[in-house]
Amino acid sequence: MPSFQRLTVEEARTLTRVELLPRIEEEQKYWYARIHHCRMKPGDDRDFRTFNDIMHIAINPSGFLTDAGYWTKPLGELGEL
Repeated sequence: MPSFQRLTVEEARTLTRVELLPRIEEEQKYWYARIHHCRMKPGDDRDFRTFNDIMHIAINPSGFLTDAGYWTKPLGELGEL
């Protein structure tokens, strides 16, 4: 059982990138440890895919230079998730 709460799409929509980054870093460590130690179980692929979707949207630099709210607005408000 992870020592953190896994991110959900619904939760990620309410968080800003500043709030998401530490959570993404923790969950990334969790998933990569499971993968590298061959501890993936049936059903983990769906959860890992959800995490990857959230991570790639959160780190996408497409609006970085043009949107003043890139770091401060929730992803759902920006329409990115």
